Amino acid sequence: MTFTPSVAADWPRVHTDLPGPRSRSILDRKDAVLQGPLRDAENVPFVLGRKYGHLLEDVDGNVFADHVSAWGAAPYGAQPPLVRDAVTRTWDRYGMEISQYLASEPVVALAERLVALAPGAITRAAPTVTGTEAVEGAVKLAREATGRPIILGFLGQYHGESTYLTASVSTDMPGNTSGIAQYVPGVVLIPYPQSFRAPFHEGPGPYDDTLCLDYLRDWVLRYQVEPSQIAGVLIEPVAGEAGILTPSQAFWDRLTSMCRQYGWKLLLDEVQTGLGRCGTVFAAERWGLEPDLLLVGKGVTGGGQAVAGVLGTDEMMAESTTHLGGTYAWEPAACAGAIAGLDLLADGTVLANTRELEAIALEHFTPLVDEIDQLGDARAIGAWACLEFVTERGSVEPAPEFQHAVNLAAMRRGVFAISEASKPLYRLQPALTMEPELFRWSCEQIAAAVREVARG
Repeated sequence: MTFTPSVAADWPRVHTDLPGPRSRSILDRKDAVLQGPLRDAENVPFVLGRKYGHLLEDVDGNVFADHVSAWGAAPYGAQPPLVRDAVTRTWDRYGMEISQYLASEPVVALAERLVALAPGAITRAAPTVTGTEAVEGAVKLAREATGRPIILGFLGQYHGESTYLTASVSTDMPGNTSGIAQYVPGVVLIPYPQSFRAPFHEGPGPYDDTLCLDYLRDWVLRYQVEPSQIAGVLIEPVAGEAGILTPSQAFWDRLTSMCRQYGWKLLLDEVQTGLGRCGTVFAAERWGLEPDLLLVGKGVTGGGQAVAGVLGTDEMMAESTTHLGGTYAWEPAACAGAIAGLDLLADGTVLANTRELEAIALEHFTPLVDEIDQLGDARAIGAWACLEFVTERGSVEPAPEFQHAVNLAAMRRGVFAISEASKPLYRLQPALTMEPELFRWSCEQIAAAVREVARG
């Protein structure tokens, strides 16, 4: 199915304080009944009233351009008709069913479609409900296939919210694990590659991002763990929660060479990067990567019901006895919605739109780095962009307060994006189908917000 961008019938506008009176009332009710972390409305001072196209409207009638897209799980806007119709039609036919026990045709069809799209020698799929479960499953599969105990991970990545993963595979914020997660064996961590900041170096780069592999070779493999004990390398092709960090081709060439040398399996976590987010179907395609296991989630849903999973080679999965998934993994209607989402990617129109969004982001934000002392770096890949704020020019000291002020100033202008008050990172994650006109307008509003905060 062809996607044709069109100018939204409506346009962002904010006419009340944030939160408005109706939002405030519901937020007070929320504070009285939900768990602690869900009581904080500091970053999102409004309550959703409805979604349409690429816009959000709060209960007070304020309208925002949506640059969150359900954390990437709504890749084609609010209610893509093809996905909605497929989910409804298939639910009417099959209802709720446990696909791990009773097979149905949509489950098989989704597996066939995904392995056909996947890079390299991927031939098989294992259903899960969430990306967290997919990561857990990949760790099990890598250990099963190799008989080795250790997983090599990277500091600052985000792989999910289970106790094991938050304890041992790192997250983008140490507060996610503080005081609640045990430290467990079986994982070795090194810094994630990036050019803006580097371990053992002061000040901003650009640095050679293969430095972390020097550290791996010269220190970790010499003093901490033998290469023959490592089952696999678990890595995001682009580290989203850490600020849209995109490794270089040189990094990937060296890492995959080490995998071949030592027999390590390459586990690519594409839960956030896959299915068009980075301008290709899978981010792996941008560097010619051929993973042994590839993890999918979020965008694979097409904006329908929850779907995630592990894709892998015959070597990794054909004779595996490891059980993944669960009661709700790949129920038929969710699979039908996911297939409809894949149809939207088929002719390349959505991917072309995504690459246009990348160009617009770089056009607006790259010059802003030279203009604003507190903007340390600006990055974009596909329909994904990040502004990283620092205390002053020439420093890599994070400036979360500046970032938070930018977030609120942009929201007052009608732009809703990803922000956490404790982080210096302001991220855009629009739908892949957002109109370039709306995205360009949003970038202009964000640039104005950055200038306003810098003046203040």
